[in-house]
Amino acid sequence: MSWFPGGTKLLISGQGGSGIWGIWTLSTLSGEIRKLQDTTGSAALSPDGSRIVFERQEELWQMGPNGENPARLVAAPPGQPFGGHAGFARFSNLTWSPDGRWLTYLRKAYATSPSPLQNEARPANAVVLEARIPGSDTATTVFEDPDLRSFCWISPTQIVMDRWESLDRPFSNLWQIDVDPQTMRATDSARRLTNWAGFAIGTMSASISSGRLVLTRRLDKSDIYVAGLADRGNKLNRQRRINREDRIEWPGGWSADSQWLLFQSDRTGNMSIFKQRIDSANAELVAASKEDHRGPLVSPDQQWILFFAWPRLAGPVETGRLIRVPVGGGSPETILEAKRMSDSTQASDLILLPTAARRPGFRCSSAPAGSCVLSEAGANEVVFSSFAPVPSAVRSEIFRISAKNPVDLAWDLTPNGSRIAYSEYELRSASIHILDLQSRATREVRLPGWAELTSLAWSADGQSLFVTSFSPTGSSLLRVTPDGRFWVLFKAAKDVELPKPSPDGRSLAFSEIVSASNVWLLEGFLR
Repeated sequence: MSWFPGGTKLLISGQGGSGIWGIWTLSTLSGEIRKLQDTTGSAALSPDGSRIVFERQEELWQMGPNGENPARLVAAPPGQPFGGHAGFARFSNLTWSPDGRWLTYLRKAYATSPSPLQNEARPANAVVLEARIPGSDTATTVFEDPDLRSFCWISPTQIVMDRWESLDRPFSNLWQIDVDPQTMRATDSARRLTNWAGFAIGTMSASISSGRLVLTRRLDKSDIYVAGLADRGNKLNRQRRINREDRIEWPGGWSADSQWLLFQSDRTGNMSIFKQRIDSANAELVAASKEDHRGPLVSPDQQWILFFAWPRLAGPVETGRLIRVPVGGGSPETILEAKRMSDSTQASDLILLPTAARRPGFRCSSAPAGSCVLSEAGANEVVFSSFAPVPSAVRSEIFRISAKNPVDLAWDLTPNGSRIAYSEYELRSASIHILDLQSRATREVRLPGWAELTSLAWSADGQSLFVTSFSPTGSSLLRVTPDGRFWVLFKAAKDVELPKPSPDGRSLAFSEIVSASNVWLLEGFLR
């Protein structure tokens, strides 16, 4: 948001209340709102009010103050898709330098240089603070770091930056860099301004005349709920939160008697596996190490707890191990290894998400002699294989499907192991495909009015699905039948994920992401 010269009109960009992205102007005199562009990201108004630069589909564009003569300035450079944790489009944080000569922004890129702030010789996704004079074919790199998240000008020669404190902790700290306004080159090394722990910065804004900085501190957590299923599964009752700590926690599998629940949590520092009786407030640690442990399930014979173990820091091709440990405790055993094909090497994003982009997933049937199914995403497809949950397991391919975005495929296996349901993440319309593993027949279940399905799970009897749908105005948990009927069970202000029905069909576990923000004022930057 920025003021046009004269102070009677505002430029607003981003995501509107309806979830639609765009650029608008707002008259403070008449209250008139006028849309200038559709489906765009961030925008920046030049200090003299003569032009607007904006991001659209990974390209930089500019137009006049009333939306006239839009023209592309620069396209995203070729390279691998960026899957890092900074959480913005390829071009973002568009800002004009205080003298109005330079456009500055963050650009995502793929690089192999280590972080300049930490001595880490590893491949790295780069986030580049870049500057260019609009119309020029060349850009100047001001600063580059894989953990750079945002920045703002605090004076004509000083920039304050927000970056992750550590690669495996999603905590922010402020750094400052001095630049030459004529060349936009850094004149000194970046220096740390704060030493916070557990502090994640949301947005920043600075007053160049006073040197004051305003920022939001944001805390994300995910709470696990268990609710009763009523009205033949069409309603929830007796909903209660079972985790007491403000942590990132996601539900996993249930015990056969539906009395205790497995879940993953970052309460040990790394993502670890716990189990807890649903009538108790106390959790028991199952497995923890220097690796991330995710996706816990109980084996078909109920003798083992299965989960993936992933390295915290790795290269572009990351190999994880599917592990089993005895239900009663004991030494872990490796079942198989699987690769996560990704160009992301940061781990901070993985803390916040229930699953990690491009990582394999697995499900198991509940039949005592049943097998399990592994999914692995490639460039344009997802391959499903069956395996027995024993050491040195052999995979046998069942089928593969083409997918526009394989990393965002939601799927689940029926408890009896006979069918797989899957759905691609679609922005406009949603549908679920149900594949019979014996006949190989597939049916499509359309969900008009719904989009962006993020997770799904079969009911205990295999006759319906629990589905989560994301929306900028609030996410939903649905029960869906194979004929396309649906019931809304739960609405969340932010995200609801990973429904997990109990084997007896009486309960449903799921997680809700909750965010809290506070505004902070910092002074004393100018010296």
